[in-house]
Amino acid sequence: MSNSTGVKNTANGAFALFSNISGDYNTATGVEALSSNTFGNDKTATGTETLELNTEGFGNTADGNSALVENTTGSSNTANGFGALFNMTL
Repeated sequence: MSNSTGVKNTANGAFALFSNISGDYNTATGVEALSSNTFGNDKTATGTETLELNTEGFGNTADGNSALVENTTGSSNTANGFGALFNMTL
C-alpha cells in the first residue's frame, strides 16, 4: 500500500487500496478492490476487482466482483452485482 497522507481507510485483500496516496474514508474488501485509487474519497468497494481502475472519483459504491471495474474518475455511482456498470468509464 502506497498510502502517505490518506486517513480513515480500510483495506482487506491482496492489493486492496494498493496505490492510495491521499484518498480518505475509503473501504476496500477483496483482491484488487480500489487498487488504483490515488486521491479519491468516500468509496466503498466489496468484491474482487471492484472499482479497480478508479483513481480520483468520489462517493462511489460497488458491490460484486468486477463492479465498476473500468470506472476511472466518475463519482456518485452505485453498482450492485457481478460486473455491474463494468464498462462505465466516467
